Amino acid sequence: MIEWLKMGGHGFYIWASYGMLAAAIAIELVGLRQRRRNAREMIEQATEEATWQ
Repeated sequence: MIEWLKMGGHGFYIWASYGMLAAAIAIELVGLRQRRRNAREMIEQATEEATWQ
């Protein structure tokens, strides 16, 4: 099992790449959630302003 994790001496670079990919996906998901929330708030505000006029 340890030899498989070492991947012929390149394990650090491979696992670091997987870690960076996981971090990038997590950051993208958080950003997407924030942008979606902001878009919904803008739509709600526009709808409220339109109903008052």
